[in-house]
Amino acid sequence: MIQWRRHAAAGITAALLASLLATSLVATTFALTITNLDPAVNVPAGVATNVGIGYTWSGTAPGDSLTTGTTIAVTLPPGYSWIVLPTLAPSAGITVGGPVASSGNRTETWTVTAFPVTGAWALDLSGGQVLTSSTSGTSTVTLSVGGAAGVGIATLNAIGLMAGTVVPVTVSPTSVPANGISTILVTFGTVTCTSQASFTVTTSAGTFTTTSLPGVTSPVNGTSVTVSCANFGLVAGKTLALKAPTTPGSGFITVTVTPTTGSPVVDSNTRVTFTNVNAAGGGKEHENGHGARKVAFFAGTSGGQCASGGAMPAAGARSFGFAVVNTTGKNRLNVTVSLKNATPNATYRVYVDQSGTCSTPFTIHTNRHGNGNGHVHLTLASGTSQVWVTAISSNNVLVTRVATLAMKGHADPAKGSDKDHGRG
Repeated sequence: MIQWRRHAAAGITAALLASLLATSLVATTFALTITNLDPAVNVPAGVATNVGIGYTWSGTAPGDSLTTGTTIAVTLPPGYSWIVLPTLAPSAGITVGGPVASSGNRTETWTVTAFPVTGAWALDLSGGQVLTSSTSGTSTVTLSVGGAAGVGIATLNAIGLMAGTVVPVTVSPTSVPANGISTILVTFGTVTCTSQASFTVTTSAGTFTTTSLPGVTSPVNGTSVTVSCANFGLVAGKTLALKAPTTPGSGFITVTVTPTTGSPVVDSNTRVTFTNVNAAGGGKEHENGHGARKVAFFAGTSGGQCASGGAMPAAGARSFGFAVVNTTGKNRLNVTVSLKNATPNATYRVYVDQSGTCSTPFTIHTNRHGNGNGHVHLTLASGTSQVWVTAISSNNVLVTRVATLAMKGHADPAKGSDKDHGRG
Protein backbone atom coordinates (compact mmCIF):
# COMPACT_ATOMS: atom_id res chain seq x y z
CA MET A 1 0.00 0.00 0.00
CA ILE A 2 1.38 3.40 -0.93
CA GLN A 3 2.04 5.66 2.02
CA TRP A 4 2.49 9.40 1.79
CA ARG A 5 2.78 12.50 3.94
CA ARG A 6 1.50 15.93 2.95
CA HIS A 7 3.01 19.18 4.19
CA ALA A 8 0.70 21.57 2.38
CA ALA A 9 -2.49 23.45 3.16
CA ALA A 10 -4.34 22.05 0.16
CA GLY A 11 -5.39 18.40 -0.19
CA ILE A 12 -4.29 16.02 -2.90
CA THR A 13 -6.74 13.95 -4.92
CA ALA A 14 -6.74 10.20 -5.27
CA ALA A 15 -6.30 10.58 -9.00
CA LEU A 16 -3.14 12.64 -8.51
CA LEU A 17 -1.71 10.10 -6.10
CA ALA A 18 -2.54 7.26 -8.45
CA SER A 19 -0.80 9.00 -11.32
CA LEU A 20 2.26 10.12 -9.39
CA LEU A 21 2.77 7.01 -7.33
CA ALA A 22 0.80 3.92 -8.24
CA THR A 23 1.59 4.00 -11.95
CA SER A 24 4.84 5.91 -11.88
CA LEU A 25 6.94 4.36 -9.14
CA VAL A 26 7.64 0.70 -9.32
CA ALA A 27 7.90 -0.23 -5.62
CA THR A 28 4.90 -1.02 -3.46
CA THR A 29 5.55 1.32 -0.49
CA PHE A 30 6.88 4.86 -0.63
CA ALA A 31 6.51 7.97 1.44
CA LEU A 32 5.81 11.16 -0.48
CA THR A 33 6.23 14.51 1.26
CA ILE A 34 4.68 17.43 -0.62
CA THR A 35 6.07 20.64 0.75
CA ASN A 36 4.26 22.93 -1.66
CA LEU A 37 1.31 21.28 -3.40
CA ASP A 38 0.33 22.82 -6.75
CA PRO A 39 1.25 26.42 -5.88
CA ALA A 40 -0.45 29.19 -7.85
CA VAL A 41 2.33 31.55 -8.89
CA ASN A 42 1.91 35.00 -10.43
CA VAL A 43 4.60 35.53 -13.08
CA PRO A 44 4.98 39.15 -14.18
CA ALA A 45 6.06 39.46 -17.80
CA GLY A 46 9.86 39.68 -18.03
CA VAL A 47 10.48 38.95 -14.32
CA ALA A 48 12.29 35.79 -13.15
CA THR A 49 9.88 34.15 -10.68
CA ASN A 50 10.27 31.28 -8.21
CA VAL A 51 7.92 28.35 -8.93
CA GLY A 52 8.20 26.77 -5.47
CA ILE A 53 8.13 23.07 -6.43
CA GLY A 54 8.58 20.83 -3.39
CA TYR A 55 8.39 17.02 -3.57
CA THR A 56 10.27 14.34 -1.61
CA TRP A 57 10.09 10.60 -2.27
CA SER A 58 11.57 8.28 0.37
CA GLY A 59 11.79 4.61 1.32
CA THR A 60 14.02 1.82 2.59
CA ALA A 61 15.73 -0.55 0.15
CA PRO A 62 15.35 -3.33 -0.84
CA GLY A 63 11.64 -3.25 0.01
CA ASP A 64 11.28 0.22 -1.47
CA SER A 65 13.36 0.61 -4.61
CA LEU A 66 13.31 2.70 -7.73
CA THR A 67 14.33 0.92 -10.92
CA THR A 68 17.50 2.06 -12.60
CA GLY A 69 16.36 3.97 -15.67
CA THR A 70 13.31 5.55 -14.02
CA THR A 71 12.85 9.09 -15.36
CA ILE A 72 11.56 12.19 -13.59
CA ALA A 73 10.56 14.99 -15.94
CA VAL A 74 9.29 18.52 -15.28
CA THR A 75 7.71 20.40 -18.20
CA LEU A 76 6.92 24.10 -18.51
CA PRO A 77 3.93 25.25 -20.58
CA PRO A 78 4.55 26.99 -23.93
CA GLY A 79 5.55 30.63 -23.58
CA TYR A 80 7.75 30.02 -20.52
CA SER A 81 11.46 29.31 -20.10
CA TRP A 82 13.65 28.17 -17.23
CA ILE A 83 15.89 30.82 -15.66
CA VAL A 84 16.99 28.55 -12.80
CA LEU A 85 16.32 24.82 -13.19
CA PRO A 86 14.62 22.90 -10.38
CA THR A 87 17.00 20.61 -8.52
CA LEU A 88 16.70 16.86 -8.03
CA ALA A 89 18.80 15.98 -4.96
CA PRO A 90 19.36 12.27 -4.20
CA SER A 91 20.51 10.84 -0.88
CA ALA A 92 23.73 8.85 -0.60
CA GLY A 93 23.72 5.76 -2.76
CA ILE A 94 21.43 7.16 -5.44
CA THR A 95 22.96 8.46 -8.65
CA VAL A 96 20.90 10.59 -11.01
CA GLY A 97 21.85 11.61 -14.53
CA GLY A 98 20.76 14.80 -16.23
CA PRO A 99 18.82 16.88 -16.54
CA VAL A 100 18.41 16.48 -20.29
CA ALA A 101 16.49 19.25 -22.04
CA SER A 102 13.83 18.64 -24.70
CA SER A 103 10.61 20.21 -26.04
CA GLY A 104 12.41 23.44 -26.82
CA ASN A 105 14.24 23.30 -23.46
CA ARG A 106 10.94 23.47 -21.58
CA THR A 107 11.19 19.83 -20.39
CA GLU A 108 14.01 18.78 -18.05
CA THR A 109 14.41 15.03 -17.49
CA TRP A 110 16.49 13.25 -14.87
CA THR A 111 17.24 9.51 -14.99
CA VAL A 112 18.05 7.23 -12.04
CA THR A 113 21.35 5.57 -12.96
CA ALA A 114 22.17 3.77 -9.68
CA PHE A 115 20.24 2.82 -6.54
CA PRO A 116 21.36 1.51 -3.11
CA VAL A 117 20.93 -2.18 -2.33
CA THR A 118 19.94 -1.53 1.30
CA GLY A 119 19.18 1.37 3.61
CA ALA A 120 16.99 4.44 3.77
CA TRP A 121 16.90 6.73 0.79
CA ALA A 122 15.29 10.00 -0.32
CA LEU A 123 14.90 11.96 -3.54
CA ASP A 124 14.04 15.68 -3.40
CA LEU A 125 12.66 17.78 -6.26
CA SER A 126 12.51 21.48 -5.47
CA GLY A 127 12.83 25.06 -6.62
CA GLY A 128 12.97 26.46 -10.13
CA GLN A 129 12.65 29.96 -11.57
CA VAL A 130 10.72 30.78 -14.75
CA LEU A 131 10.38 33.69 -17.14
CA THR A 132 7.62 34.60 -19.60
CA SER A 133 7.02 37.32 -22.14
CA SER A 134 3.27 36.63 -22.07
CA THR A 135 1.08 39.42 -20.75
CA SER A 136 -1.73 37.19 -19.46
CA GLY A 137 -2.99 33.65 -19.17
CA THR A 138 -3.01 30.65 -16.83
CA SER A 139 -1.14 27.41 -17.56
CA THR A 140 0.35 24.41 -15.76
CA VAL A 141 3.76 22.96 -14.92
CA THR A 142 3.61 19.16 -15.14
CA LEU A 143 5.52 16.31 -13.52
CA SER A 144 5.93 12.86 -15.08
CA VAL A 145 7.61 9.95 -13.30
CA GLY A 146 8.65 6.77 -15.06
CA GLY A 147 6.95 7.69 -18.33
CA ALA A 148 3.49 8.07 -16.78
CA ALA A 149 1.19 10.84 -17.99
CA GLY A 150 2.14 14.22 -16.55
CA VAL A 151 0.16 15.77 -13.70
CA GLY A 152 -0.01 19.42 -12.69
CA ILE A 153 2.35 20.51 -9.92
CA ALA A 154 2.18 24.30 -10.27
CA THR A 155 -0.18 26.83 -11.83
CA LEU A 156 1.42 29.82 -13.53
CA ASN A 157 -0.52 33.06 -13.93
CA ALA A 158 1.17 35.37 -16.43
CA ILE A 159 0.50 38.97 -15.46
CA GLY A 160 1.74 42.32 -16.70
CA LEU A 161 0.86 45.54 -18.42
CA MET A 162 -1.35 45.39 -21.48
CA ALA A 163 0.33 46.10 -24.78
CA GLY A 164 -0.66 49.25 -26.62
CA THR A 165 -1.43 52.84 -25.59
CA VAL A 166 -4.72 53.78 -27.26
CA VAL A 167 -6.00 50.18 -27.41
CA PRO A 168 -4.78 48.11 -24.42
CA VAL A 169 -4.65 44.43 -25.38
CA THR A 170 -3.44 41.14 -23.91
CA VAL A 171 -2.67 38.03 -25.94
CA SER A 172 -2.84 34.73 -24.08
CA PRO A 173 -1.23 32.33 -24.42
CA THR A 174 1.40 33.38 -26.92
CA SER A 175 2.15 29.83 -28.06
CA VAL A 176 -0.17 26.99 -29.12
CA PRO A 177 0.17 23.89 -31.35
CA ALA A 178 -0.09 24.55 -35.08
CA ASN A 179 -2.98 22.18 -35.72
CA GLY A 180 -5.73 24.38 -37.14
CA ILE A 181 -7.74 23.80 -33.95
CA SER A 182 -5.98 25.54 -31.06
CA THR A 183 -6.84 29.18 -30.40
CA ILE A 184 -5.11 32.23 -28.99
CA LEU A 185 -7.38 34.62 -27.12
CA VAL A 186 -7.03 38.40 -27.54
CA THR A 187 -8.63 40.48 -24.75
CA PHE A 188 -9.09 44.24 -24.84
CA GLY A 189 -8.99 46.93 -22.14
CA THR A 190 -10.71 50.30 -21.93
CA VAL A 191 -10.57 52.35 -25.13
CA THR A 192 -11.65 56.02 -25.26
CA CYS A 193 -12.40 57.74 -28.53
CA THR A 194 -10.77 61.16 -28.64
CA SER A 195 -9.32 61.79 -32.08
CA GLN A 196 -9.57 58.31 -33.58
CA ALA A 197 -11.88 57.09 -36.28
CA SER A 198 -11.32 53.36 -35.67
CA PHE A 199 -8.83 50.68 -34.75
CA THR A 200 -8.04 47.52 -36.71
CA VAL A 201 -6.67 44.20 -35.46
CA THR A 202 -4.81 42.08 -38.02
CA THR A 203 -2.93 38.79 -37.87
CA SER A 204 -0.09 37.55 -40.04
CA ALA A 205 -0.55 33.90 -38.99
CA GLY A 206 -3.75 31.95 -38.42
CA THR A 207 -7.27 33.31 -38.83
CA PHE A 208 -9.71 35.14 -36.58
CA THR A 209 -12.88 33.22 -35.79
CA THR A 210 -15.26 34.19 -32.99
CA THR A 211 -15.35 37.63 -31.39
CA SER A 212 -17.37 39.61 -28.86
CA LEU A 213 -16.02 42.95 -30.06
CA PRO A 214 -18.89 45.47 -30.39
CA GLY A 215 -19.99 46.35 -33.89
CA VAL A 216 -17.97 43.52 -35.42
CA THR A 217 -19.67 40.68 -37.24
CA SER A 218 -18.10 37.39 -36.16
CA PRO A 219 -15.23 36.89 -38.62
CA VAL A 220 -15.07 33.58 -40.45
CA ASN A 221 -11.52 32.71 -41.52
CA GLY A 222 -10.64 36.39 -41.57
CA THR A 223 -7.32 38.05 -40.84
CA SER A 224 -8.57 41.54 -39.95
CA VAL A 225 -11.36 43.15 -37.90
CA THR A 226 -12.16 46.84 -37.39
CA VAL A 227 -13.93 48.60 -34.53
CA SER A 228 -15.34 52.09 -35.12
CA CYS A 229 -15.02 55.03 -32.73
CA ALA A 230 -18.73 54.80 -31.91
CA ASN A 231 -18.12 51.40 -30.22
CA PHE A 232 -14.91 52.21 -28.31
CA GLY A 233 -16.74 52.56 -25.00
CA LEU A 234 -17.96 48.95 -25.20
CA VAL A 235 -14.61 47.33 -26.02
CA ALA A 236 -13.29 46.72 -22.48
CA GLY A 237 -13.30 43.02 -21.61
CA LYS A 238 -14.26 41.90 -25.12
CA THR A 239 -12.34 39.16 -26.89
CA LEU A 240 -11.20 37.94 -30.29
CA ALA A 241 -10.17 34.33 -30.99
CA LEU A 242 -7.25 33.55 -33.28
CA LYS A 243 -7.42 30.05 -34.77
CA ALA A 244 -4.03 28.39 -35.28
CA PRO A 245 -2.73 27.61 -38.77
CA THR A 246 -1.81 24.05 -39.73
CA THR A 247 1.92 24.71 -40.07
CA PRO A 248 4.32 25.87 -37.33
CA GLY A 249 5.86 29.31 -37.29
CA SER A 250 5.62 32.76 -35.78
CA GLY A 251 3.41 35.72 -36.62
CA PHE A 252 2.08 38.94 -35.16
CA ILE A 253 -1.19 40.32 -33.91
CA THR A 254 -1.06 44.00 -34.83
CA VAL A 255 -3.38 46.76 -33.59
CA THR A 256 -3.45 49.80 -35.87
CA VAL A 257 -5.24 53.02 -34.91
CA THR A 258 -6.67 55.24 -37.65
CA PRO A 259 -7.01 58.88 -36.52
CA THR A 260 -9.71 61.19 -37.80
CA THR A 261 -6.95 63.05 -39.62
CA GLY A 262 -3.59 61.72 -40.65
CA SER A 263 -2.16 58.30 -41.35
CA PRO A 264 -2.82 55.03 -39.44
CA VAL A 265 -0.40 54.33 -36.58
CA VAL A 266 0.63 50.90 -35.19
CA ASP A 267 -0.40 50.86 -31.52
CA SER A 268 0.96 47.38 -30.61
CA ASN A 269 2.59 44.43 -32.28
CA THR A 270 2.50 41.13 -30.32
CA ARG A 271 4.36 38.06 -31.50
CA VAL A 272 2.51 34.73 -31.47
CA THR A 273 4.11 31.31 -31.96
CA PHE A 274 2.52 28.17 -33.38
CA THR A 275 4.57 25.13 -32.39
CA ASN A 276 5.03 21.87 -34.24
CA VAL A 277 2.39 19.46 -32.92
CA ASN A 278 4.91 16.60 -33.06
CA ALA A 279 7.93 18.52 -31.76
CA ALA A 280 8.50 16.10 -28.88
CA GLY A 281 8.74 13.13 -31.21
CA GLY A 282 10.70 14.36 -34.14
CA GLY A 283 9.04 16.36 -36.84
CA LYS A 284 6.11 16.91 -39.10
CA GLU A 285 4.03 14.03 -40.38
CA HIS A 286 3.52 13.26 -44.05
CA GLU A 287 0.53 11.02 -44.53
CA ASN A 288 -0.82 11.76 -48.00
CA GLY A 289 0.48 11.88 -51.54
CA HIS A 290 3.08 9.67 -53.22
CA GLY A 291 6.29 8.25 -51.77
CA ALA A 292 7.24 7.39 -48.20
CA ARG A 293 4.83 8.20 -45.36
CA LYS A 294 6.09 9.57 -42.04
CA VAL A 295 3.65 9.15 -39.13
CA ALA A 296 4.17 9.93 -35.45
CA PHE A 297 3.86 7.59 -32.46
CA PHE A 298 1.43 8.53 -29.68
CA ALA A 299 0.52 6.90 -26.37
CA GLY A 300 -1.90 4.01 -26.99
CA THR A 301 -4.08 1.73 -24.90
CA SER A 302 -3.88 -1.54 -26.84
CA GLY A 303 -2.63 -4.40 -24.67
CA GLY A 304 -1.44 -6.69 -27.40
CA GLN A 305 0.10 -6.69 -30.84
CA CYS A 306 -1.51 -4.45 -33.45
CA ALA A 307 -3.78 -1.73 -32.17
CA SER A 308 -7.12 -1.37 -33.92
CA GLY A 309 -7.19 1.50 -36.37
CA GLY A 310 -4.04 3.36 -35.36
CA ALA A 311 -3.68 6.29 -32.98
CA MET A 312 -6.25 9.08 -32.69
CA PRO A 313 -4.39 11.60 -30.50
CA ALA A 314 -5.93 14.67 -28.93
CA ALA A 315 -4.93 18.04 -30.34
CA GLY A 316 -1.44 18.90 -29.20
CA ALA A 317 -0.75 15.42 -27.78
CA ARG A 318 2.90 14.57 -27.17
CA SER A 319 4.50 12.25 -29.71
CA PHE A 320 7.25 9.69 -29.17
CA GLY A 321 9.11 9.48 -32.46
CA PHE A 322 7.85 8.27 -35.81
CA ALA A 323 7.69 5.50 -38.39
CA VAL A 324 8.43 5.86 -42.11
CA VAL A 325 6.60 3.37 -44.34
CA ASN A 326 7.25 2.94 -48.04
CA THR A 327 6.26 0.52 -50.80
CA THR A 328 9.02 -0.55 -53.19
CA GLY A 329 6.95 -1.54 -56.22
CA LYS A 330 8.18 -5.14 -55.89
CA ASN A 331 5.55 -6.49 -53.52
CA ARG A 332 7.58 -5.21 -50.58
CA LEU A 333 6.91 -2.85 -47.68
CA ASN A 334 9.77 -1.10 -45.89
CA VAL A 335 9.20 0.22 -42.38
CA THR A 336 11.72 2.32 -40.46
CA VAL A 337 10.95 3.07 -36.79
CA SER A 338 12.56 5.82 -34.68
CA LEU A 339 11.39 6.00 -31.07
CA LYS A 340 12.09 9.27 -29.23
CA ASN A 341 11.68 9.95 -25.49
CA ALA A 342 10.00 6.57 -24.96
CA THR A 343 10.66 4.40 -21.90
CA PRO A 344 14.44 4.41 -21.27
CA ASN A 345 16.43 1.15 -21.37
CA ALA A 346 13.38 -0.80 -22.52
CA THR A 347 12.72 -3.50 -25.09
CA TYR A 348 9.85 -2.72 -27.47
CA ARG A 349 8.15 -5.37 -29.63
CA VAL A 350 7.20 -3.66 -32.88
CA TYR A 351 4.25 -4.83 -35.00
CA VAL A 352 3.17 -3.58 -38.44
CA ASP A 353 -0.51 -3.74 -39.37
CA GLN A 354 -1.34 -3.82 -43.09
CA SER A 355 -5.08 -3.13 -43.31
CA GLY A 356 -5.75 -5.77 -40.65
CA THR A 357 -2.86 -8.15 -41.39
CA CYS A 358 -0.55 -8.04 -38.36
CA SER A 359 3.13 -8.92 -38.73
CA THR A 360 5.27 -10.93 -36.34
CA PRO A 361 7.29 -8.53 -34.18
CA PHE A 362 10.84 -7.32 -34.33
CA THR A 363 12.48 -5.62 -31.34
CA ILE A 364 13.96 -2.22 -30.58
CA HIS A 365 16.05 -1.54 -27.47
CA THR A 366 15.93 2.06 -26.25
CA ASN A 367 18.88 3.83 -24.66
CA ARG A 368 18.85 5.80 -21.40
CA HIS A 369 17.10 8.68 -23.17
CA GLY A 370 14.31 6.45 -24.47
CA ASN A 371 15.56 6.58 -28.05
CA GLY A 372 15.89 3.58 -30.37
CA ASN A 373 15.75 2.70 -34.05
CA GLY A 374 14.86 -0.33 -36.16
CA HIS A 375 13.99 -1.37 -39.69
CA VAL A 376 11.95 -4.18 -41.23
CA HIS A 377 11.23 -5.47 -44.76
CA LEU A 378 7.86 -7.16 -45.21
CA THR A 379 5.88 -8.75 -47.99
CA LEU A 380 3.13 -6.37 -49.01
CA ALA A 381 -0.14 -7.96 -47.90
CA SER A 382 -2.79 -8.35 -50.59
CA GLY A 383 -5.18 -5.40 -50.72
CA THR A 384 -3.17 -3.23 -48.34
CA SER A 385 -3.92 0.48 -48.52
CA GLN A 386 -3.36 1.54 -44.90
CA VAL A 387 -0.52 0.79 -42.51
CA TRP A 388 0.11 1.61 -38.86
CA VAL A 389 2.77 0.55 -36.38
CA THR A 390 2.49 -0.49 -32.72
CA ALA A 391 5.44 -0.59 -30.28
CA ILE A 392 4.88 -2.38 -26.95
CA SER A 393 7.18 -2.57 -23.92
CA SER A 394 6.46 -4.09 -20.51
CA ASN A 395 4.73 -0.92 -19.34
CA ASN A 396 4.12 1.22 -22.40
CA VAL A 397 2.15 1.09 -25.67
CA LEU A 398 2.88 3.46 -28.56
CA VAL A 399 0.80 3.56 -31.76
CA THR A 400 1.23 5.58 -34.94
CA ARG A 401 -1.47 7.28 -36.92
CA VAL A 402 -2.69 5.43 -40.00
CA ALA A 403 -0.55 5.96 -43.12
CA THR A 404 -2.45 5.68 -46.41
CA LEU A 405 -0.19 4.18 -49.06
CA ALA A 406 0.11 4.88 -52.75
CA MET A 407 0.32 1.31 -54.05
CA LYS A 408 3.15 0.57 -56.47
CA GLY A 409 2.71 -3.17 -56.70
CA HIS A 410 0.65 -6.13 -55.56
CA ALA A 411 1.57 -8.57 -52.87
CA ASP A 412 2.31 -12.18 -53.48
CA PRO A 413 1.45 -13.96 -50.21
CA ALA A 414 3.29 -17.10 -51.33
CA LYS A 415 6.62 -15.30 -51.09
CA GLY A 416 6.44 -14.94 -47.32
CA SER A 417 8.32 -12.22 -45.46
CA ASP A 418 11.64 -11.48 -43.92
CA LYS A 419 12.67 -8.90 -41.37
CA ASP A 420 15.69 -7.23 -39.85
CA HIS A 421 15.87 -6.76 -36.11
CA GLY A 422 16.14 -3.21 -34.84
CA ARG A 423 19.05 -1.77 -32.94
CA GLY A 424 18.94 0.70 -30.08
